[in-house]
Amino acid sequence: MKKIDEQVRSTFAGIADVLIPEAEGMPAASAVGVQEQAYLDRILGLRPDLAEAFFRGIASAQGKDPRQAAEALHNEDAAAFGAIGLMAASAYYMAPRVRELIGYPGQTARPFDPDETPEYVTNGMLQRVINRGPIYRPTPQK
Repeated sequence: MKKIDEQVRSTFAGIADVLIPEAEGMPAASAVGVQEQAYLDRILGLRPDLAEAFFRGIASAQGKDPRQAAEALHNEDAAAFGAIGLMAASAYYMAPRVRELIGYPGQTARPFDPDETPEYVTNGMLQRVINRGPIYRPTPQK
């Protein structure tokens, strides 16, 4: 994996803000720190398969206007654009502030009792299927 320096972080933040701008009460991508080690480095560690395309896209975007760089990547290197976009979206939704704003507390343990009858069995959801009866196509005989 290539080194994530401040230039990489800055370029990524610029493109991420193009892809996820501040709108309708939601912060822009860089405002929640998608470019920071806690997010960018972690995601690259979890998805090393994205590293080559990500760094290729960042290298081609460095020194350019973020919007023009994003458009050029979209038109000329879809894999790099996709990797950067996936990294930006993943980091964005990992941010506690964003999760709070959308009402997502994160993964939570849900207790499971194997002896308890599931709600879908008792609430009538399956009655329509039972009333309809079996629907299938017989397997052709050879």
